[in-house]
Amino acid sequence: GGASLGGAVAIEAGAGQCESCSIVGMILIDAQGFVDGVGPMASLPGPLAKAGVQVLKSIPLRNMANQMSYYDKETYATEEAQVIGRLHCLRDGWSDAMVSFMKSGGFQPSEKVAKIDVPTLILWGRQDGILEGDEYAQQFLDTMPDAQLEWIEECGHVPHLEQPEATAATISKFMTERIVANNKAASASATANGG
Repeated sequence: GGASLGGAVAIEAGAGQCESCSIVGMILIDAQGFVDGVGPMASLPGPLAKAGVQVLKSIPLRNMANQMSYYDKETYATEEAQVIGRLHCLRDGWSDAMVSFMKSGGFQPSEKVAKIDVPTLILWGRQDGILEGDEYAQQFLDTMPDAQLEWIEECGHVPHLEQPEATAATISKFMTERIVANNKAASASATANGG
């Protein structure tokens, strides 16, 4: 599973990009599945790409993203959340890795979404200010053969942070009803067939 850009990583793995993976189900939380690449940043000359990366980790940009991420901004879009949300940008090697990612063109998940043929939970914060749920969540349903959508109410882009109990309950129900039940049925079928 994956949330946001992590959803693109999960799609890459689930679409057969991970040969050592045995995937029986998937959970995508406000996932970036239909936004390909990094746009014109992929063709920036090295010095401009490095300058662009500095903007990505700037406090004003991180504050803006922090405000867009939450439904309950007063409770969750705090200075502490911005500091934590920016920590990865301050790690040694992050700038170089980000430039390398940009130069690679980034993830290209949109054409791989239809290849996901396992039961998939599409979990979306109803008030996502980063990726519009009415557009993107519906695209998953229209594209994937075995997807179900569950909305998390009064929630922005990060349900696992803003509504953790509802998110955990929804994931638990999906895992119990779809994944565990499917695996038991497959095991019983294999046993009945002498496997």
